[in-house]
Amino acid sequence: MKKTLVLTLIALLFAPLAMAQEYIEPVEKWKNAEVWGNNYHGWSYHQDWEVDFTVENQDGRFTPTDEEIAETEKLIQKRIAYLNRDHYNQGGMCPVIDEHMRMYRRQYVGFTNDRGDHIIWVNFLWDENLTDERLASDVLLTRGGCGRFWHVKCNLATRKVYGLEVNDDGDIQYLPRVKKPAPRISKSKSDKKQRVRKTGIIHSPEEKQFN
Repeated sequence: MKKTLVLTLIALLFAPLAMAQEYIEPVEKWKNAEVWGNNYHGWSYHQDWEVDFTVENQDGRFTPTDEEIAETEKLIQKRIAYLNRDHYNQGGMCPVIDEHMRMYRRQYVGFTNDRGDHIIWVNFLWDENLTDERLASDVLLTRGGCGRFWHVKCNLATRKVYGLEVNDDGDIQYLPRVKKPAPRISKSKSDKKQRVRKTGIIHSPEEKQFN
């Protein structure tokens, strides 16, 4: 009886330790974050989020911080009226973008160029039928909708706002993602145990002999 009691106490003592060793903290990648500020609301996307476009002299990606987004918004709102002075695809039933900045929800994607500059691409969307869940699910590229849909770039190193593109007139279309081909894996019919390199090249029996 005494031996059983001792064994029970030992089991109770080490049970939490065993559970702690077996439990693995899940590592979740931060993919996007909702951001709010003075006169703006949007979503910032993580550097690992794949997008279907690039910037000039791109050398990599980065995740915009709240401070960088605030600075980007300050620069855009200060310079957009001059940058948009020609009112391309605006007027009439199409809004003049610099007169309605509060109406747009944003999406922010960070890039770096070959000089190490941080460039933030900002997507502006004005669609009452577009839910926050949809905006948070992916970076949305569009066609049509004129002044309700546009994007611009901001180089935080040079403080330059540039690359303004306003959608053409016409019904709004949300463009599908460019389908990225999966890696091609070759399978051998004669040797089922052969291993396949990440390059898709099969190891021959001779290659498996690492002498």
